[in-house]
Amino acid sequence: MSEMPPATAPRWDDALLGAALLAVAPAYLGGIHLKAMPGPVRDVWLERLRALLPAGTPVRRIPLHASESSLLGGLDLAATLRAGRPVAQRGLLAESAGGVVLLAMAERARRATLAHLGAVMDFSEVVLERDGLAARERAEIGVVALDESAADDEAIGGVLQDRLALVIDLRPFGIRDVDDGDLDAATVETSRRRLASIRLAADGVETLCGAAQALGVDSLRISLLAVRAARVAAALAGRDQVSAEDLAVAARLVLAPRATVLPVPEQAP
Repeated sequence: MSEMPPATAPRWDDALLGAALLAVAPAYLGGIHLKAMPGPVRDVWLERLRALLPAGTPVRRIPLHASESSLLGGLDLAATLRAGRPVAQRGLLAESAGGVVLLAMAERARRATLAHLGAVMDFSEVVLERDGLAARERAEIGVVALDESAADDEAIGGVLQDRLALVIDLRPFGIRDVDDGDLDAATVETSRRRLASIRLAADGVETLCGAAQALGVDSLRISLLAVRAARVAAALAGRDQVSAEDLAVAARLVLAPRATVLPVPEQAP
């Protein structure tokens, strides 16, 4: 487990693999930074993600200009008038508990939206303190940041970048490149049950951390997410211990897209 394979060109199989990994453990992985313009390729990918999630899993869309009350909840005026006391209305994030939220035009999302998302991802709860209301509700969510930026100088906020394990770029693909793959919801459900028992040896952790360092990925959060992605990949593959193949998946989908330098090969003596 001491060597990582070289990077490869974008593959549709990896795009589908990213969807499957997220479906296994949305909150555990944080989510996916999905680079794609609106169109049939992105639609196919999103439909595939929905098909892999267990039946009944909530999938909610956060619009670009979502208000604080729509995200966190607020005073339900009609119910308050009927009850004669303050009644809270659940927000979109609480309604998404156990599922996935799709952040539209993530590269243009407001700082307040990103801050609320980051807080829920960090603490797995929605905290409502407004309109004279105070409430906390458990909410573990995964986020798909829909990045529609066309220029390199546009980017999603660092608060979100640092919390999303996977980076998938659909821009190189055309509609003729896509297919449904061979993974299904039953495999994902089995993998969910297996995940807690997956073992990862210390040298595997060292390999991923070394790869992160070689690629110029300095965030400790990202190294941790790479470790998590390797464990989820092992569960999805039906293994009980992380293998070199699972480390390679984490390297391709977590570390390589964030590389800021190219690793220099060692010179022969």
